[in-house]
Amino acid sequence: MGHTRTLAAGILAAMTLPAVAGELTMTTGLDYSSGKYGTNTTSETWYVPIAAKYETGPVTLKMTVPYLSITDAVVGPDGDPLEGGDCSGTETGLGDITASAGYTILDGSKGGLLLDAVGKVKMPTAESSCLGNNKTDYALQVDVAKNFGSVTGFGTLGWKNMGDSDLDDPVYATVGLALKLAPATTVGAAYDWREKLTSQGDPISEMSLFVSQKLSDAWKLQVYGVKGFTDNSPEWGGGVMVSHTY
Repeated sequence: MGHTRTLAAGILAAMTLPAVAGELTMTTGLDYSSGKYGTNTTSETWYVPIAAKYETGPVTLKMTVPYLSITDAVVGPDGDPLEGGDCSGTETGLGDITASAGYTILDGSKGGLLLDAVGKVKMPTAESSCLGNNKTDYALQVDVAKNFGSVTGFGTLGWKNMGDSDLDDPVYATVGLALKLAPATTVGAAYDWREKLTSQGDPISEMSLFVSQKLSDAWKLQVYGVKGFTDNSPEWGGGVMVSHTY
């Protein structure tokens, strides 16, 4: 699944900001997570994304280039298992690049439903096997959101092809609520879940709380915290993301 903690920000932006032809948004920040993932060793991950989103009409194109630093990795930064090699110590470098294309089926205008169909591909660009799973993965998902006054309900439902016959192809989902406290300030919570990849494994199950602050017409800041509930989720994590729209 991979850093679905930023899903809330993306959906809320689509609900609150009118689409502008040729609009480009750049996002970066810092994400930290820590957990034992069913072992006796604590694995720590620092994640710095450089993400570009281009919107034109109903089409949205995105690409995320991640820079990672992982200490004593036992799973990948998105909860997926890593292949081969000794991942003790600290590995730092480029992770797997993700690209996606989405199409807005319903635009959420006049208080209606926002509905997007999205296709994703994760490319095996990681500098080492400790920073990615060395496979090309594909995913298909739908994102939905709807305003109820100052409250927005949102979610996603998707399916991922792991690109590896030894792993199951999981279904994943997110559900959440966001409350607009002021014209520029939103708080909310989201729950992320994904099926287990092997019969012996655990699903991903985690909850995140976030605050999104619009600093100006162009700048937006989001701060969030995460708590995991299974061996395939971090025990805890959090981060800050900043976006600029051109």
